[in-house]
Amino acid sequence: MGHSNSERNTFHVKTVEYNKKLMENFYNAFSKGEFEEIFQYVTPDFVMHVPGKGLNAGEYWYKEGFKKFLDHIVSFGGGVFSLSIPAIAVNVDSVFTREQIRMNRKENPEELWLLQFVMEYKIKDGLIAEAWTIPIEGDVYDTFWTPGSKFKNPSNPLISEKPQTISESLANSYSLENEKIVRDFYHYFWNSDLDSMAKNIVDDFELWVPGNSFLSGTYKTKQGYLAFRDKLLSNVAGDRYKLDWESFACSEKEVFVKEHIRMNRSWDEQIKTNFAVFHFQLENGKIIRINDIPLDAIAYDDFFTKK
Repeated sequence: MGHSNSERNTFHVKTVEYNKKLMENFYNAFSKGEFEEIFQYVTPDFVMHVPGKGLNAGEYWYKEGFKKFLDHIVSFGGGVFSLSIPAIAVNVDSVFTREQIRMNRKENPEELWLLQFVMEYKIKDGLIAEAWTIPIEGDVYDTFWTPGSKFKNPSNPLISEKPQTISESLANSYSLENEKIVRDFYHYFWNSDLDSMAKNIVDDFELWVPGNSFLSGTYKTKQGYLAFRDKLLSNVAGDRYKLDWESFACSEKEVFVKEHIRMNRSWDEQIKTNFAVFHFQLENGKIIRINDIPLDAIAYDDFFTKK
């Protein structure tokens, strides 16, 4: 026998609440530097992914690998470390956060860097099974983690006025209403219903694509978004293009969708795969901004730049 809608909804709500507590415990332990406690909240087969070419880039397997990642932060840092979590979105099997770290380096402690990134967590069997660090500006993140590099400020900082703890952000970490808005947005995108898609965004909407590729830049208003879409489909995409959801989570003000993109390009027949997080910011039931954040900024720039 199948489960009723009521049973499924009850399971969903209970799982989301459990995941909220899991993430609160995880981040509280991290903030206190209680590394042994942190390991209680990850699976034995945990894997962490960090993109780029910096000192901490790579994959960290199991709890031993995670400890190595955490040790990098301690050994490279210059004694100042302040974490703010302006947003967290929690789902049944995925959690996304938007984070801001102010941190210095041991080699030049007078320089205070702002590192901005999204974290994605995959939840399995009640624990964190996999994590992705997704820098909002990959070049700034890589520069920080490259010894001897010159100080670099973010070009488009998404700064919150007041630092927020995990507990504060968790109060607004789930929204079924915003899930429907974003699902409708993608439904209209997939069906090329541009008029209906435009109804979900405000007049002064902005889309920001970081990096240095052909698509990089800020696209303003609804017409700007349509110009971006036309630029992608008419000038970059070849005759094969498929975009799917890999994972998602929705809070009351921000929605995170990991996109799985398979396409060839107008100058290259080979079909290749890319991943990006579309980060939606919403207000009063409308999309006010989208940040297109690639999982691997270097590969993303390379893919969307004609040779």
